[in-house]
Amino acid sequence: MAHGQELAKAGVPPVKRASRWPARLDLIQSLTGLALAAFLCVHLLLDSAILIGPEAANWVARFFEGEPFLGRGYPGIVSLAAVGLLLLIVVHAALALRKFPHDYRQYRAFQAHVKHFRHGDTRLWWWQVVTGFLLFFLAAPHLYVVITQPEAIGAVPSAQRVFEGRAWLLYALLLPVVLFHAAAGVYRLAVKWGWPSSRGGGAPRAGIRKAVWGVALAYLAIGLAALGAYVGIGMGLAG
Repeated sequence: MAHGQELAKAGVPPVKRASRWPARLDLIQSLTGLALAAFLCVHLLLDSAILIGPEAANWVARFFEGEPFLGRGYPGIVSLAAVGLLLLIVVHAALALRKFPHDYRQYRAFQAHVKHFRHGDTRLWWWQVVTGFLLFFLAAPHLYVVITQPEAIGAVPSAQRVFEGRAWLLYALLLPVVLFHAAAGVYRLAVKWGWPSSRGGGAPRAGIRKAVWGVALAYLAIGLAALGAYVGIGMGLAG
């Protein structure tokens, strides 16, 4: 206290404590991104129930409607869950926008930085920005259908939407884009927060990268196989 008074008498301005909010917002952005990546993994695994058979896909649909717990299905539960997911996406996107280039001058400076240093992780961040922008257009139609037509889930309704409604075009684009975005995000989270720690015998950065992209490719194969199954069922219904 006395030292501070001496500095004030000497005309030295007091040092302001840095705000903790940027760190808090970074943490919230990381947690929401991790939650969305976890949801994506579970969602794709449940969607792949169609590979077992239409009965399995229908059971998953009725499960989300609450039928095993409430005695009958309530499609509104699906809509509420989709709205909650949409809000989580909005929060994550809004926090991520803080770090995007906000004008052409910032964009040019960033591109010059990438070209000069040729840093792989920086290029990866930029592609994460690009895929995040694309998801705004690709994920919105999917969520809109789930929110407004929650009863149209299950083997037959989904197959009709995928084939007759040509939704397979949307999903064929959405799958690789969302998986790339999620994989890049998980990798950057692992590097940013130091997990696993190399000092504790954890995998080096290259090992983390290979593991993340390997998992992403496996999920891409599962997702495309499920999409192909729905197309096949839809073709059978149309024929």
